[in-house]
Amino acid sequence: MILKLLISVVFIGAAVQKFTGTVAPNWDRWGYSRQFMYATAIAELVGVAFFWWPGLELIGAGGLGLVLVGALATLIRHREGPSQMALSALTLLLVVVHVYRSTVA
Repeated sequence: MILKLLISVVFIGAAVQKFTGTVAPNWDRWGYSRQFMYATAIAELVGVAFFWWPGLELIGAGGLGLVLVGALATLIRHREGPSQMALSALTLLLVVVHVYRSTVA
């Protein structure tokens, strides 16, 4: 439960940063539109909602995982530093661990 809450807080925080425009300069630098930034924020919130919805947890985790893979691909493609990649990589690891624990247990 704590792991699930931690993952949710990370994604909700990321979505809030996108909706407030805090991270807009990065998206501009990477060549992504504001509409894509807002769509990603919506995808994050929908993923979190599915993550908590009984029976849709794995779909939500899969969606969140795809968002993280996209984030990591962008960071690698634009040669961002390891400190920028750390949160995305760690969160992806947490999502994988959570899925593993929920399917094995």
